[in-house]
Amino acid sequence: MKKEWVLLDASAEKVSAITKTLGISEIVSQVLVNRGIDDVEAASLFLQAKLKNLPDPGLIKGAKKAAKIIVEAIKTGKHIVIYGDYDVDGITSTVLMYKFLLLLGANVKYYIPHRLEDGYGLNTYTLEEIATDGGQIVITVDCGITSIEEVRYARNLGLDIIIVDHHHIGETVPDAVAVINPHFEDCKYPFKEMAAVGVAFSFLMVLKKAVEKDGFFTGVMPNLKEYMDFVALGTVADMVPLVGTNRIFVKHGLQQMQANNRPGLLALAHVCGLKSLDEISPAIISYKMAPRLNAAGRIGNALKGVDLLLSQSYDTAIKMAEELNLTNEYRQKLEAEIFEQAIRMVEEGEVHKRSAIVLCSQNWHPGVIGIVASRLVERYYKPTIMISLEGGVGRGSARSIQKLHIYNVLEQLNDLLVQYGGHKFAAGLTINEANVPEFMRRFEEIVSGTLTHEDYRNVMEIDATLELTRLTPELVVALSSLEPFGMNNWEPNFLATGLTIKKQNIINRAHLHWRLQCEGVALQFNAIGFGLASERQIPVVGSRVDIVYFPRINVFNGNVSLQLYIKDYRAAQ
Repeated sequence: MKKEWVLLDASAEKVSAITKTLGISEIVSQVLVNRGIDDVEAASLFLQAKLKNLPDPGLIKGAKKAAKIIVEAIKTGKHIVIYGDYDVDGITSTVLMYKFLLLLGANVKYYIPHRLEDGYGLNTYTLEEIATDGGQIVITVDCGITSIEEVRYARNLGLDIIIVDHHHIGETVPDAVAVINPHFEDCKYPFKEMAAVGVAFSFLMVLKKAVEKDGFFTGVMPNLKEYMDFVALGTVADMVPLVGTNRIFVKHGLQQMQANNRPGLLALAHVCGLKSLDEISPAIISYKMAPRLNAAGRIGNALKGVDLLLSQSYDTAIKMAEELNLTNEYRQKLEAEIFEQAIRMVEEGEVHKRSAIVLCSQNWHPGVIGIVASRLVERYYKPTIMISLEGGVGRGSARSIQKLHIYNVLEQLNDLLVQYGGHKFAAGLTINEANVPEFMRRFEEIVSGTLTHEDYRNVMEIDATLELTRLTPELVVALSSLEPFGMNNWEPNFLATGLTIKKQNIINRAHLHWRLQCEGVALQFNAIGFGLASERQIPVVGSRVDIVYFPRINVFNGNVSLQLYIKDYRAAQ
């Protein structure tokens, strides 16, 4: 869908105050103000992103209570099972919790459900197996907050359940011995939007303090900072806002990733085409590493992802990573087929006339439909739900647009759902097939009654006009102080106008590669626009264009150069 360009108008007074007080670039200050970081103290804290600025994790409701329980469990040798989820956030949460408890001397194992065989979250037959195997305490990570009946069943089996989750809390909270979740209304922890791995890491900070206070542990206390690479990986992959606590986690986690040089992560980086972990950024995690790790849970068994991250041998890890790479290629093939089917269903029927898109089929792999739903949102900019039907049951993935809180909508439809959970922009659901028609009708009714025509504007916000003649090495370096980029701290968008295309190549039939020149200036600029050649009429060499872009330093074969990353373009106005 064509984007509408909107040039943001930052307060000149606030920009000036931040620029002068902190001694930073005016362009950097303008971006900060555009992000709502509009006073000197907030800007300073944002740019520093120091570990000491993390809020007190003891403020997270349930954390201290759970820590006491686990301290006693470790001391008495109780059998603990970490019960994770099959996406990257769940995998990294499981690895983090397992490794730390193991080093504390806990009797601990881990379990990751199989997407197709077990479904999302806790299930009764797995809990029975855990109890039969001697399990006594189950710690859920990235799941559990909606498992009311399953937790009750576990308690009847003699299992104590501790829930560590970040998903929104429903009207009823499971009867677990402890529930750790920052979304409780009376939780005093100031930052609510952590990924599950961030909640798990914060809890382990509380647990470490409890272990030190008790004094039973006489070994070398694990350094939690060394595990921040897992936190960065899971946080970025789960698409939570990269501000506040999450920004600190990711900034230091990426540094720790390079310092640790874990065999599993190095092998994963290599199959993504990277030479070292130094090249990893949030974009690399989002578009290259996370899809390969997620492929295990989407198509096969997510335990392969856990095993890769835990691997101590590069030779073993590279074989695992290559297998995940093949699984991801198969996932891409399935995704492309389902995406084409979904487009036909939208455009050949009545769906394109509706306020939202809800599609279902007996032939769709449930592990892929979430990605397809995201691509449909990008294409049509409408809230989208994809449902895979099998055996009378539908498993759905929902994705939304800026102005619609998809989880809140599902809450209004909970009488039709077996299970659901998620966030503002993404959610999952289980529904009986017989309820699908009514669900589609009521979902459309709610969305059409909630959103206005204005809400469907697909806006591209532009931080500032920055003509290419103003680009200097110092400015490009200054912009890097805003990293890591991600949700709610997007890579800035800058506008440059009246550029002439001097040279053009199309790469893989989808990506534009241009040489651009400003009027009256001999210097030419190298520019690339990923995916911008696939769905529009491409201008010819000699045409004049306006572009929305971000300048990056590109390193290739030892050569360092400036490259413009084009987000969008149009004929020069």
